Amino acid sequence: MSMKNIVGATEVRNHLGKFLNRVYRGEEHLVVEKGGIPVAALIGMREYEKFQQWLAAQVIHELGPKLNAVAQRQGLTEEKLLELMEEDRDTIYQQEFQ
Repeated sequence: MSMKNIVGATEVRNHLGKFLNRVYRGEEHLVVEKGGIPVAALIGMREYEKFQQWLAAQVIHELGPKLNAVAQRQGLTEEKLLELMEEDRDTIYQQEFQ
């Protein structure tokens, strides 16, 4: 993981190319402050993709038990739920691509 560097918004505006190169090379990620308050982050694409993967895993982790509870309340087995999901996927595919 790259090192964190805190910079002001004006400095980023004045030297964006330099900061983009450093972020691209994986040397650092930036926390951009405006008036001393952190307002944004500038990170490399590899770190962003890892963050997106982590975020998706968190959503799945939270969604799984909720989906299970709904399925149980409706008396759906795992097999029936998978069958319904497959039907929905087929329907969406046909609507979108045919």
